[in-house]
Amino acid sequence: MYKKNIFTSWFKKNKRTGRKFMEKIKERALKLANKKIAFVGSVNENNVPNIKAMSVAKHHGLETFYFASSHSAIKTEHYKRNFNACIYFNDGPIYKELVLEGIMKIFNDIEMKKMAWKNDLKSAFKNGGIHDPDYCVLKFTAKKGHYHTEAFEID
Repeated sequence: MYKKNIFTSWFKKNKRTGRKFMEKIKERALKLANKKIAFVGSVNENNVPNIKAMSVAKHHGLETFYFASSHSAIKTEHYKRNFNACIYFNDGPIYKELVLEGIMKIFNDIEMKKMAWKNDLKSAFKNGGIHDPDYCVLKFTAKKGHYHTEAFEID
């Protein structure tokens, strides 16, 4: 689905090659990924994109992001039908932006729930906190990204 030849040809055309260049782009992108709020995209039952601001519970570089959610949330229902997703970050006034495309999976295991848990979730999950049957964790795995004007693959 994500073809490296598109990525390679784009860089050749724009004369943007080399490991150092890509490392610098990913370094800048990671600064944006460290923000606490991400705009998370899903596709609804009518194949219409939807976006929602969500708090990032945890992330590992540009590859993996975790979000606390509930099974009853509309967005979670979207991911049950279509796991394609994107997340978006921006820095505000300068308009540098990061878009990551990938897949979103839903997890219920207790270790994932503990990892994503924050005390401010208590008001949303009154039926047992971490053990609330409605509480789940969304795990986003990036496949490719776009920082400002530069595209890149996730290794």
